[in-house]
Parts: sequence; C-alpha cells; structure tokens
Amino acid sequence: MSGLPEEMKQLAGFRRGVPLQNNHRGATLENSEYLAVKENVQPVELENLKRVFKWLDTKKDDKICWQELSEALTKLSAKTPKDQIELWIWEVDDDLDGMVGWDEFLTMYQRCISDQTGFEPRNLFNLVQFLMYDKDFHHKISVEQTLQIIYVRHGRSNLDDEITEIFGTQQKGSDGQELKITFSQFFENANKRLKALREKKKEVTKVPIATRPRK
Repeated sequence: MSGLPEEMKQLAGFRRGVPLQNNHRGATLENSEYLAVKENVQPVELENLKRVFKWLDTKKDDKICWQELSEALTKLSAKTPKDQIELWIWEVDDDLDGMVGWDEFLTMYQRCISDQTGFEPRNLFNLVQFLMYDKDFHHKISVEQTLQIIYVRHGRSNLDDEITEIFGTQQKGSDGQELKITFSQFFENANKRLKALREKKKEVTKVPIATRPRK
C-alpha cells in the first residue's frame, strides 16, 4: 500500500496489510480516489442514522446481526435469504466479526454517499436509507418524508432530480393523493440507478486504443 496518502490508509474500509485491489469492501483501485476523504454527515442525517441503528438493534447489544436484519426485512415484506443478508454484512464488516457495529454502520453510510462510481457495496445502505426516510417505521415512504434528508444532502438545486430517481415521474396516485412506495419498490429503483451509474462510469473510463497503419 506504499504511495497512498496517509489519510487514505486510515479509512476504515482499507484493511491493514491487504492489497487495495483485494479489499473485501469494494475499495478498488478504480474508485478509491473518490473515497480519500470521508463525506461529512449532516446533523439531521446522523440523528436518523442513530434512530435506524437503534431500531435494527433489537437485541440491544450495539451490534446488528443477520437475524436482526432478517426481522427488519420481513417487516418490510422483503424476506431475504440468510446467505444474502450475510453478504450484506460482510460487505461492511471491517473487523470481520459477522456483525455490524455503530462505527461500521456510520462508515458504510459515509462511503456510499461519497462514492461517485457506483462500485461501493450498497445493499445495506439502501435498507438504511429507506428506514431513514420512514421516520415512523410504517414500512412505506412518501415524497414529503424524504425532503428534509435529500435537501441537506443534495441541496435545493438537485432536490427534484433526487425525488424523481426515488419515486419516478408519477408522484401522485389516481386518487390525487401523494404516492407512497414500499421498500421493494425503493430497492428496485435504487438498483436501476446504480446500474446506470456504473455503466456511465465504464463509458467515461474507456481509453481509445491508437493503432498505426501498416506501411
């Protein structure tokens, strides 16, 4: 890991003694330059992160295990196999204890909101982001519920675009009431956006190969 800035070496995702390209949390050479500085988490985000962590931590041991995530996903009508949930944990589990502590939880959020490539693992992040919007844990979210967090994260100029990415262009139902979406719908839209971001990054990073005509 020689040649890397000291601040990059200290990021929680860069495990000591592990080659950068082999880091298990997606800190690849391709996207590491975008993660050199931790993204600042605004007070309203931090408050909601703590609320979500507390809600997920049903055992009250300051750790989130696969069973607790499974219970949460079941409540959201998104029952998920154990092996997939364990993968979500593994993607962010810096100390490799099979659970997610608060520091890992916060670092995961910081890394995902600062990632400009789409290559940072976002499975757990998508669940957490949905629950941050779902302030009363009613298992559905509306545009109004998302406004505060989106505003502090993206500013007024990007507010409408962010809302469209989450809810689509149709934001009211046939009855004229504000549309509410489930976690499954949110997760599907988030993955579509992630795929588009990755494809865009691939196009930008393509390097043309110069060829010389034969004499």
